[in-house]
Amino acid sequence: MKKLGNAIWDARNARGLTQEALAEMVDITLSHMQHIENGHRNPSVKVLFQLAQCLDLSLDALVFPDRPECPAIHTDGLTQEEIGALARLADLMRNRRAP
Repeated sequence: MKKLGNAIWDARNARGLTQEALAEMVDITLSHMQHIENGHRNPSVKVLFQLAQCLDLSLDALVFPDRPECPAIHTDGLTQEEIGALARLADLMRNRRAP
């Protein structure tokens, strides 16, 4: 969680955005954004997709910031319905994992 928070913090600062501005862009509270960046909470899949889009990053760049050799997966060109379908699929897969 801390690496994800650091990657979001780095990308946000590189773009000159405040936590408040980014939180508004992805429709979450400032407090929630602070918890994500501090590594105290993970964002939902939907918020993760929105963060990647707003920060113009691939999901793998956010989730695996130490692995630049990973192929980029961009949400550019996807409709909100397609992003929603991917988010629902990821949630379904996460909920089906064995305990």
